[in-house]
Amino acid sequence: MGMFEYNNEPLKFKQDVRDFLIELKEFAGDTSELFLAEREAEQELIKNMEREKLLAVPGLVKPSELPDNNMED
Repeated sequence: MGMFEYNNEPLKFKQDVRDFLIELKEFAGDTSELFLAEREAEQELIKNMEREKLLAVPGLVKPSELPDNNMED
């Protein structure tokens, strides 16, 4: 019923569909792909944080791997 109630509210609709799919996956016993997008986003955030730490200390990153600062022109 929730899918029909929230068809004009994309965020609530998406959450309702996600909850439904989670229930299906749990019922089937396969929960490996449920939070794949969140895990990928978290891994990307961690990667970016580690990169920022390395960039903060001169000499830890190869000059060829440094970000281009010439794009500001």
